[in-house]
Amino acid sequence: MLVDFRVKNCLSYKDETLFSMVAGNRIRKLKDTHTMNFESFRLVKSAFIFGPNGSGKSNLFTAIKVLRSLLFNFENLNNVKQLRLPYQPFKLGSQQGQPTEFMISLLLDGVLYDYEVQYNASQVLYECLTKTTTSMKEQLFIRQWDGTEYLYETAQNTALELTKYTRNNTAFLSVLNVFNDPEATKIFDWFLHKILFLDEANRLSSHPLIRKLEEEPFKNEVIKLLKIADFSIQNVTARRVERREKNTIYEFDTSEVIQEVDIDLHYLSFDEAGAPIGTETINWTMDSKGTVRMLHLACVMVDAYNKGKTIFIDEFDTAFHVSICEFLMALMNSKRNASNQFVVTSHEIDLLDQPLRSDQIWFVNKSFKNESELYSLFDFVDLQKKRGDISYAKRYLKGEFGATPVINEYLSNQYLDKVEVSEL
Repeated sequence: MLVDFRVKNCLSYKDETLFSMVAGNRIRKLKDTHTMNFESFRLVKSAFIFGPNGSGKSNLFTAIKVLRSLLFNFENLNNVKQLRLPYQPFKLGSQQGQPTEFMISLLLDGVLYDYEVQYNASQVLYECLTKTTTSMKEQLFIRQWDGTEYLYETAQNTALELTKYTRNNTAFLSVLNVFNDPEATKIFDWFLHKILFLDEANRLSSHPLIRKLEEEPFKNEVIKLLKIADFSIQNVTARRVERREKNTIYEFDTSEVIQEVDIDLHYLSFDEAGAPIGTETINWTMDSKGTVRMLHLACVMVDAYNKGKTIFIDEFDTAFHVSICEFLMALMNSKRNASNQFVVTSHEIDLLDQPLRSDQIWFVNKSFKNESELYSLFDFVDLQKKRGDISYAKRYLKGEFGATPVINEYLSNQYLDKVEVSEL
């Protein structure tokens, strides 16, 4: 499970920025439903990130993807190709050339792992991995570039022997994973199988989860969620199809064959008196954007049920009515969800007034220097002094929490008042 994530000098995040799923100690509200208890701390089941367009909400998700790309920059010992490091520094200042820094804390099988890495365009400069149990804290390895060579300290001699396989542009953690180090493989398993990014860039027809609609028990659970959300779908039919990849430049089919899934959605049809007369089929490519997005999200939720996954959903409210968003939020924070985490970005201000704890609400603000600033509602020390029945949404719109777009009224008035007369 994700505990903390820190990023510095990556994309729009210039300064060190912390995102945390750790529940606030002094908050008792919704403790039994919205948090998960572990021996040393509590984690919230979901986090909702609000902010204006272009503020950097999506970049937080992308930063985690960049870290994942860095770790998978090492394929095997026979790969002599010098892979480029995924170096994407903050470009609107003097940070170019400075290292990107990541730190991620994961709770895996009751053990807390803290992994930290710093690198630039050409090489990894620093790495450290520690693990913490209820009884002890142990540094598994540390790797540091001193300007001429790498210095290593490892807890195991076998790990030290693997340093000779570690190139400048490779994370030592990646090498340990290739050689089946048990601690490293746990972390890599999380990056491979325990996180999922749900965004519009996914091609749904080739997504593995969509293929699971061919399985009857899985499909029935998905249909159940669709019916609860008032989509009126009676059945779903999935079938395998083959598609030849098209050359986008010369517009001819290549020899590469791609396996995809085609989906038909079955709806009740009615006569003029309103009596049901059967079902009609609509291919999902002809249905609404909201229906297709809900189908994908329902597949994600059914598949992830109690598997301990961390699911990132960008633009959560896209194509959804606010009532559907509220239902999904209730599902994320229900007792039915015992082990999954959800991290969500949204522009839907009304969601601020849903049953949420202050440590579940985050804001991203864009400074005048185009730097992203991430902070939690929990950080506002005067929050408890306010009346509990005052709407967070109203206070946000008043600007009390920042992270709102600032419309240039002078330019707006100029634009609206300008009358162009074209002569024929």
